Amino acid sequence: MRNSAFIQHLDIANVLKTELNSVKSKLSEEKRKNSEHQQYIQDLKFQMNHLESVKSERDQFKQELANISKHKEENASRINVQEYVNQIQELKDQVIEKDGTVKMVQDLYYLRSTEFTDEINTLKNEKQALEKEKADLCSKVNFQADSISQLTFQLQDLNHELHLVSCQNQQRPNQNRHYNNRRGGRYR
Repeated sequence: MRNSAFIQHLDIANVLKTELNSVKSKLSEEKRKNSEHQQYIQDLKFQMNHLESVKSERDQFKQELANISKHKEENASRINVQEYVNQIQELKDQVIEKDGTVKMVQDLYYLRSTEFTDEINTLKNEKQALEKEKADLCSKVNFQADSISQLTFQLQDLNHELHLVSCQNQQRPNQNRHYNNRRGGRYR
């Protein structure tokens, strides 16, 4: 009986040991999970702190922006509508004055271009008249040159005839004497 009580105790001890090992492994697993959860919680805390610092910076920027906007509003001068109306009227007057100046310049340009056109036409007509006169003079010069050429040929012919006559006169001196006597000339 002793054996059976001992065996029974051993069986209970084994069961307890197995249960203890199981509880230990569950405990270590829970510790590990707890450690992971703790790390996750730490990460969340860190992110939360970062978000809070970003939020405080954002609030600070908002406040600075509001201060700047308020400062601008305080320093901005009030819009004087009448001043703008006067400036617009002055600009309109300047535009009208400039339009008048542009119109005057355009009119002067038109007059000058008309004068230039007239002058160009006059010069073209004068050029045509000069070219016609030049052509007439050239034809006259050519005619005179032809006349001079003809007269030169006639003169050469006459000189040739004179030379022939002179040669003949030298060969017949007696005939010339009679001719000279009749005319009251002397003998040569």
